Amino acid sequence: MLAGLVVFAVLGLLAPKEWGSIIWNGGTFLAGVVAAVLAFVASFRRPAVPDVMGSAAWAGARELSADLAAPALARDPAALLVGRAADRRGEPLRYAGPAHLLTVAPTRSGKGVGTVLPNLLTAPRPVICVDPKGENSRIAARARRRFGPVWVLDPFGASGQPAACYDPAASLDPTSPDLADDAATLADALVFDPPGQVAEAHWNDEAKALIAGLLMHLACAAPDGARGLPDLRRLLTLPPREWDALLRAMLADTAAAGGLVSRAAARQLGKADREAAGVLSSAQRHTHFLDSPRMAASMARSDFRWRDLRDGNATVFLVLPPDRLGAYARWLRLLIAQGIAELARTPQRPGTPPVLLLLDEFAALGRLEPVLSAAGLMAGLGLQLWPILQDLAQLRAAYGESAATFLANAGLVQVAAPADLDTATWLSKVLGNATVEYATASSGSSRPAGLGALSGGHASVSEGTSTHLAGRPLLTPDEAMRLPPHLQVLLRPGKAPALAAKLRHYDDPEFAGLSDA
Repeated sequence: MLAGLVVFAVLGLLAPKEWGSIIWNGGTFLAGVVAAVLAFVASFRRPAVPDVMGSAAWAGARELSADLAAPALARDPAALLVGRAADRRGEPLRYAGPAHLLTVAPTRSGKGVGTVLPNLLTAPRPVICVDPKGENSRIAARARRRFGPVWVLDPFGASGQPAACYDPAASLDPTSPDLADDAATLADALVFDPPGQVAEAHWNDEAKALIAGLLMHLACAAPDGARGLPDLRRLLTLPPREWDALLRAMLADTAAAGGLVSRAAARQLGKADREAAGVLSSAQRHTHFLDSPRMAASMARSDFRWRDLRDGNATVFLVLPPDRLGAYARWLRLLIAQGIAELARTPQRPGTPPVLLLLDEFAALGRLEPVLSAAGLMAGLGLQLWPILQDLAQLRAAYGESAATFLANAGLVQVAAPADLDTATWLSKVLGNATVEYATASSGSSRPAGLGALSGGHASVSEGTSTHLAGRPLLTPDEAMRLPPHLQVLLRPGKAPALAAKLRHYDDPEFAGLSDA
């Protein structure tokens, strides 16, 4: 624009008869003018600040458009909604990588309305969703049925949806070479102490071995319809004489499960009376929740198999009200652990998206080895985890040093304004430092002294400005804690962090008519 104005100004100084020769040689003339103008403008441009103190910067609109906002993602069934561009265009942002995701956001910060529900309403892919309040299934079940069958496991009727049934123990196959591993997976999920509760590892380990042996016994010897978890509870609460007779019958059955049933009984019978009583008491404590009539009713049959999620875009909701999480977290652990184990053995069909596990209230599940393994091997297992936490302390409490596995293997971490200093400090550090330039002004004056003053010397005044470089966090911890409620930070390996807007399923036009809110 500026170059054009200069050209017309020059032509205006010449007579019209001279225009032709100039226009005839216009290519050379115009090139020279443009070069001169660009040099003139460049002389006023400030040099770029060197990144000597850090190169952290927010992702720009162009980078987001080429990555999270690429138009092709809108047609990708594996792409998951993670937010909206914070500029006026407000393009939806999607992640389509194979790695798992992680959300860290305090309570009442929009995890459900901005993370879980937008994907439940729109993602044509198989999903397992932990639904603590029953809201997700109530709002999204109809939308999910557009993609495939929906099963809502809801022992306490919190969702108001037709409830399905599933018994994890009933799926144990006595002829399978994986019987021992499958029984051990269920036993490990059942025997669980929440973080902060001190328990002796010996009693828990022995209780796991006893429960696994009983599960294998039921699978091999019990009639159909009597092999479920309620039957396990019945065996563990037999009167002493009947309990002893059961163990001796198991001891004599040397063929069941390749002799593993007999060995489990021998392990228990070989203990001193006091130790044996302690192991049985521990096993009873960890299965006490199975006495609930509502829980037993939810295990009356199995309406599906986990491998069914490989055959289509089915959805399984696991509904447990918040006030029941403490007492019945083992039920969730059982289902998640067995689901991962069974799906890991069922090959993913080519061209189909992985099964998505939306793990809301992830901390309530405690440490689950199948989940930890899946976090490092998700691409090969055909599973994609999306744990949702309130803060990083919850993750560390459950997984200790292994908590770093979830952060290191996440393809995208979604962080809302932290409510605790620990998470805010972590966010500030992971965002890094930017190099900033600042100026300082200085002034000084001098007056002649000695002989100079006597000879009438003059005073002098000097002023100057100096520029300096410094490193500054992209967000300080207190700034992170004061992020506006409609904004979030998206972290991606090898890419600049993005400051993005949150989604709202009840407000955004993309979800109009889909929800039953």
